[in-house]
Amino acid sequence: MREPDHNNLDFLWHAFLNGDDKVFSVIYQQHVDRLLLYGRKLCPNKEWIHDSIQEVYLDLFLKRRKLGGKKIENLKAYLFVAFRNKLFKKMMKERKFQTLRLNGELEHDLFQSDYNIQNQIIDFELSREIKEALVKAVSALPSKQKEIIYLKFEEELEYSEIAEILKISIESARKLLYRALISLRKTLDQKQVQVLLYLFQKK
Repeated sequence: MREPDHNNLDFLWHAFLNGDDKVFSVIYQQHVDRLLLYGRKLCPNKEWIHDSIQEVYLDLFLKRRKLGGKKIENLKAYLFVAFRNKLFKKMMKERKFQTLRLNGELEHDLFQSDYNIQNQIIDFELSREIKEALVKAVSALPSKQKEIIYLKFEEELEYSEIAEILKISIESARKLLYRALISLRKTLDQKQVQVLLYLFQKK
């Protein structure tokens, strides 16, 4: 059998569906760290995060035949959607998360997308005043706006992928990010906005 191209997700996915078990571990390793990071921004319970990830991959392995007839355009987006759904279901079982909605409407300000951004701001050579202003502005955003900023700038996902993960339309995803950036512009001056956008895109 042809050796899998570890950099080609489409090839890996089709090889897995065709019975190549070796590529399953490759798919796992390529995405598990990103799912862990995403989960930590959605939920404080590490056990739920790890359990949800394991369940996603177990379902992937056990339901391989059923998935063979399903067209999956983007494996990364598929894994993010499946993981987010499983994690939210666990959170909804807890009394303090009962107001959580699977349609993406987070009534609790759970998403902590500013963690990495704050670290970048702290490491960047900026004045204390600018650092404080940037951290405060991002931290003040509503949960969904934090999440879409993370998915767009940290995960570098397309609007179609973000829409699938958040269970909204592509147009709604565009508007959500636009509102987030408008909110930042209202609280930051032009220089601070430019610095923030640079940090978002600094990879």
